[in-house]
Amino acid sequence: MQIPFHVMIVKALSAQRGAVSPYLAREGLSPGQPKILSYLIQHDQCRQRDLAAYYNIEPATVSRILSNMEEKELIRREDRQGDKRSATVAITEKGRRVFARMQVHFSEIEQRELEGFSDEETALLKNFLRRMYRNLTGEELV
Repeated sequence: MQIPFHVMIVKALSAQRGAVSPYLAREGLSPGQPKILSYLIQHDQCRQRDLAAYYNIEPATVSRILSNMEEKELIRREDRQGDKRSATVAITEKGRRVFARMQVHFSEIEQRELEGFSDEETALLKNFLRRMYRNLTGEELV
């Protein structure tokens, strides 16, 4: 029996999460926090709504993630006029250190995921994923 494509995607994502989860637990990170750190490393600072829009998640979810990260001193928020929704979010030095360790671990996982793939196959896979995203959302994956 042939495995349906959507099942292959779900199982691959589940396997990746399984490889990442023990590391996140050791670092005390929740599953939503690495992507916030990644965004802040690239953008230095942003507004909470920017994170929600980029990752297509509810602003309330972003707020909960940020509150937990703020308690751990991974990020800092500066409220503007007492409105948390328009607060500026920035990564702290501690957040940068956690991100650096996280990148090492994620690179190791990526090497395992792509073991046996040629550079050309890796480039093709990335292109296919970008095209799938564009087909489903109408947007470019950036």
